[in-house]
Amino acid sequence: MKDKRILCSGSTIGEQVAIESYLRAMIQQFDITKCIMKGCDQGMHNYLYYNGTLLNTSGIREVIAVEHGKGNVLNLSVLRSKSLTEWGLYDPEKQIVFNWDKTVAPIVHQFDRDAELSQFVRQMTESLVRKHKA
Repeated sequence: MKDKRILCSGSTIGEQVAIESYLRAMIQQFDITKCIMKGCDQGMHNYLYYNGTLLNTSGIREVIAVEHGKGNVLNLSVLRSKSLTEWGLYDPEKQIVFNWDKTVAPIVHQFDRDAELSQFVRQMTESLVRKHKA
């Protein structure tokens, strides 16, 4: 699997029956491996996908791994070599994050990996907290 694209376990979505089946498969991997290190879920997630285990799991009829930067969830963990602005994926004036094709990214996972976006989210959060405390 070392040459395979890393799939993020933190952005797994699906119907309830499929997610329940996925979680049972993940728990089984934890039971088998006894792994307690931070990040074990990532390896297990990729193992289940690339070995086809998920397709043989009751309740899961289809598994789709969307190409990075093209789906409903933009995962920022792989964009660490430059800022989102440098990649042309963040418009700080409009406060919009884009996929590679310049469509708006509906969900941005791991926004804290980009300093500028992280600062914006922190400011928005603080503003909302102040507003609701008043």
